[in-house]
Parts: sequence; C-alpha cells; structure tokens
Amino acid sequence: MMRYKFFNLKYFLPAIIFLTLSLYHCSDDNSTEPTPPTVIRIVVKSAADSTAISGANVVLYNANSGESVGQEFSESDGIATFQASFSGNYYVRIAAQGFKELPEGSVSPVAFSVASGNTTTQTYYMSVLSGTFGKIDGTVNPQLSGFLIVATSSGLNSEYHTYSGPGGYFVLFNVPFGTYVLDAIKSGYQSTNQPQVTLTSGSTSATVEIAVSQITGSTLTGKVTFLAVGNGIVDVSLLDKISYTVVNGLTTIIDSSRNYSISNIPAGEYVAWASYKNDGYVMDPDWIFKNPGALFVSFAGDSSKVRDFSVTGAITIVSPTNPPNDITPALADSLIPTFHWNAYPQAKEYIIEVRDINGELIWGGFKANGEIRHAQIPKEWNSVEFNFDGSALTQFQSGNIYQWRLYADDDAVPNVQTLLSASEDLMGLFIVP
Repeated sequence: MMRYKFFNLKYFLPAIIFLTLSLYHCSDDNSTEPTPPTVIRIVVKSAADSTAISGANVVLYNANSGESVGQEFSESDGIATFQASFSGNYYVRIAAQGFKELPEGSVSPVAFSVASGNTTTQTYYMSVLSGTFGKIDGTVNPQLSGFLIVATSSGLNSEYHTYSGPGGYFVLFNVPFGTYVLDAIKSGYQSTNQPQVTLTSGSTSATVEIAVSQITGSTLTGKVTFLAVGNGIVDVSLLDKISYTVVNGLTTIIDSSRNYSISNIPAGEYVAWASYKNDGYVMDPDWIFKNPGALFVSFAGDSSKVRDFSVTGAITIVSPTNPPNDITPALADSLIPTFHWNAYPQAKEYIIEVRDINGELIWGGFKANGEIRHAQIPKEWNSVEFNFDGSALTQFQSGNIYQWRLYADDDAVPNVQTLLSASEDLMGLFIVP
C-alpha cells in the first residue's frame, strides 16, 4: 500500500509592505484625500466560550510564496491588526499558551483575500490544550524580522518553530518540557550561536538571544521537467526539513529554459519544492515516489548543489471554487453543495477532502494508515454531493468558509493509492450560504 500526501505548502502567503500615506496640497480649496489603509484584523477567540484570547502570536503569510510577512500579538480584545499597502492573498498561523495551534501540525491553513483600501476581518477559534507546557522567547540580534526560529529537541525528536517579528522578537508557546537548541534561519544570514535551553516544571520559561551575521551562502540550481503537459513558468522554494515551512528569501521562479537558481542559502537541511502558486501545475507524485529522498538537500557550508524536478498538470476543479487569480471564496449552491471537476486522464478513481477555515477535517481525505475516508468515487464520476456516503465528521455551518481538494488515483483497488495528481492548493475555497 502506498499513500502519497502532498505538502500543502503553497497556501496563502501574502506580501506586506507598511503603508506610507502622502497628502498633496495644491491649494487651500483643492486637496487629494489620502488613500485609505488596507487593514487585516485577525480575531482570536476560545472555542470553549468565545472569549477573546490576548497575547496570541499571529504570523501572517503570503499565500503565493509561503513566506511570512508580518507578526503581531493579539490585544486584550483578541484582535491582532496588520496594515498592508496593496491587495493580496494571505493566511495565518496562530499560537497561544494553553491552546492548540491553528492549524495543527502539518494541516494547511485556509487562505483569504484582501482588497486594497479595505478592512478585512477573519475570526479564529482555538481549542484548549490539556497539560502543562513551557515557553521560549527571545530576540534575533541584530534586531531583524522574518527569521524562521526553530527549537529542536533530539531527545523528544521534535521541532517547534515560529518567525521573528518587529524588533527581532519571537515567542514559542506550549513547548513540552525538555532540552532544546535554537536556531534562526533566513536567506543571506547564518546564526553565530545556537543557544540551548532546558524547560522543566521548576523552570517553565526561557529567554534567549540568537546572534546572526550576513553570509554569501550556498547555491541550489536545477531544471524543471513538465510531464504530459506543456511547459510553463513555476516557482521553486526551499523549506525547513522538519516543519516544511518556507524559509524567507529562498524562493525563485524558473527561466524560459526551465532552469532555476537559489542563492544565499545558509547551512542546514531543507526540502526543495516546485509550484506553489495557482499556475496549473503540481509536483508529480509518481516522480516523487520513484525518486525517494530527491527532495531533501543539505548544506554544510558555502557550496553548490543541483536538484531537478518534475511537475504535471493539476486537476481542474470547477465548482464551488474561487477563480485562479483570486482567493475570495465562492458561494456554494446550498448547505449540501455538489462538487464538480473535470476528468483527469488515466484516473482510476478520485479522492476528495474538505476542511474548514481552521484546517479541521470535515469529510474525506486519508486516514493515518493511508486508507481513504470515504466510499469509492469511480473514474466515471465528475461530481459528488457532499457526504453522499454518510461518512462526514461534521456538517457544514451556514456562513462559514471551507476548502475542498481532489486527488486522482491510478489504482482502483480499495485502500491502494498511486496518486497521479491533485487540485491546486489555492483552489476550492467556498462559503456556505
């Protein structure tokens, strides 16, 4: 049995540049009104009683590149506010002491779209986390934002991560007791110290400083091959090996000859990945299966390495979905919508997956052992009604935002998957009427 799970990592990553307002006065009676700011308000509440959660760490991402672009803490009213100078596609990851992270683990967040000059409000509900945990905070020196901060425990075989925000400050909540080594990662920089901390019941918090210096770094080059589809332009990025988080600055696009080059790479271990954006392509799962380990690349110092990739055409989902150039959710046809897609060549069956805005599974997808969670969808079908097999974990709620994805399988045998392709990660957003 083989199960392939896409790294849903091209999700919703926004470009944020702080707004500079300019007023031009031509005369006493003739002036130009300032452009209204573009504001993003993230409201964080407890799922138990809807009370506001203050002090939550909210990291804002560019949905088209996977890079973090802002970090704020929620105020006493549970609101974290960001300002942007132009429209864009965004998603957030949220952490707070005593609450489960949103979204949990490797679950992909659901993105949202922001229009220039408007205020966009998104509300998230966090579930209480049982147990007692510690906290690690600190600063990057020099005080720079956008560093991926990782705390790794060899004893627990785990990693916790976040990003540095304004002034280089960062915080990691809900860290299990143990000993951790911390690092700061960003294009063109290398940490010069990797502080170690130990959290115990008698010492539940620690504060550190991570020093970084500018470097030339290593270079990764390669070529992208397009399988059973015409050539195009796709993006290539380097991700942290454990968390599959995009490292700021380590992303590029291929040229007209299908070549790419990423430079200023700090020493470390990464996952290389192609095609996050809505570009009609996805990483070819069969290529990944036949080339185990090909996505992993490590650099011990300044050096050059080569990684080639294969991509294939994505499954085209028809409705309900946002358009390719905008991630504003589409209005579904009913509280029990029907999902439509175009047939994918060579598909023997399809697998559907639906999640809510918090990344929680609603219907379909895969179990931990790789089994499909819904009744078989044969290749002859190009639509299904929500919960046609009665296996949904919960029902849709009116007014809520959801996302669905579709996978094409080359093997119709039950519980055996050889995935051919999938729909794109930035598609399938819809709102229930």
